[in-house]
Amino acid sequence: MVVRLILSIFTLGVVSSVFPAFCQVSNSNQKDTVHRRHLPPIQHKSFESFEEALQQASELKNLVLVGKGLKDIPTDIAKFQNLEILDLSNNQISNLPKELALLQNLKVLKLSKNQINAFPEILKDLPNLENLDLSSNEISNFPSKPITLAKLKNLDLSKNKLTKFKNINLPEIENLDLSNNLLESFPELQNIPKLHTLNLSNNKITKLGPSLVNFTSLRRLFISNNLIDTIGKEIVSLEFLNFLKANNNRISFIHPQMSNLKALVNLDLSNNFLSSFPTNPDGFKALANLSLSSNQTDRFPVEIYHIKNLRVLNISNNKNIVLKGIDNLENLENLKLSACELKDLPKDLCNLVNLKQLDLSNNQLKSLPGDFSNLKNLTFLNLNFNQFEQLPKEIFSLGNLAYLSANNNLLTTIPDDIRRLVNLKQLQLRKNKFSDDELDRIKKLLPNVAIMF
Repeated sequence: MVVRLILSIFTLGVVSSVFPAFCQVSNSNQKDTVHRRHLPPIQHKSFESFEEALQQASELKNLVLVGKGLKDIPTDIAKFQNLEILDLSNNQISNLPKELALLQNLKVLKLSKNQINAFPEILKDLPNLENLDLSSNEISNFPSKPITLAKLKNLDLSKNKLTKFKNINLPEIENLDLSNNLLESFPELQNIPKLHTLNLSNNKITKLGPSLVNFTSLRRLFISNNLIDTIGKEIVSLEFLNFLKANNNRISFIHPQMSNLKALVNLDLSNNFLSSFPTNPDGFKALANLSLSSNQTDRFPVEIYHIKNLRVLNISNNKNIVLKGIDNLENLENLKLSACELKDLPKDLCNLVNLKQLDLSNNQLKSLPGDFSNLKNLTFLNLNFNQFEQLPKEIFSLGNLAYLSANNNLLTTIPDDIRRLVNLKQLQLRKNKFSDDELDRIKKLLPNVAIMF
């Protein structure tokens, strides 16, 4: 089920990027904002001011005053004794009053986009607090003595000015977001047996710290856009790790025992410096989705071709790519080879008979090998930005092909054989060299296909 979900997500991403008319999907922000899924949606009555809400203080369970220009929280907040959700995001609040501690039923507190510069100690006196959003403030200081947030499950401290994380005990924490800060070292966290998701992306961290061994329940780890050069043995202790996003670092070494992570399904190591990869015939048993795009090294890590269960592989933008041996990936269904300076394709690639999606865009291809017609399961093919003067005849044997994109080539005509693609739904032919008469002929040739010139 997990693999099917991965492939569905990959399929939607690829198809929507090349065929926007087919997939009208909004271009969502791709940053690691995983915390947003954990805070429940707030159903509330709308108030224009604190004073207006105060008239119903004893009745309210939810209070939302977002973007109201508040510079402080009035002491009358204590009158909202039944409050469970308080959202004061996007104001100008810099301090929290001691009266806030009287809200003993408060479960969700959202204070993002304010002007808070120190972690509020008063929060330790909210015994039922489960969700806390302090993102997009100016927090750089922590309490001088340890405090405990006994029931807190979700904490978002992203987009602050943190240089370290200390003196906050989180025994029930499940999701912690420290992304987009100034952290230079891995946070020293202890007694966090329930932590599932940790986001440390966009910091200045250079090493994975020894405290990583304490994260025994960790499922999702985001460490992209840091200065990390090594994935050491500490990672091996994360036996439940399912998702690791470590792109845009300086990683040149991965500990061999990382291949023993039996739960790892998704691994993003793009834009690093890897010239080798852990080799273990029985390793990476669950790994289905691997990205090694934009790998900056003179040697391509061909060891990845031993990961037998891979379904999705992105090795785009690798200038020294080696494809010999790729046919070992007999379960591969999605392959991205964009911007690899390819002038031809080896026979090995044509043996990937389970391949369903193939991206060959931004290369220097003029033709395809005869064995390309072996890829009978292909439903999606991207040939954009190559040097094709005609569509290769091998394509017309791909009876399952539904989406074909050949934008920005040198095509002047489309042969009648394209009608053999009986499942073709969409054809993209923008920026080629068709005459007006040929454009009309193509439209008549494929009346049931969505064609984009």
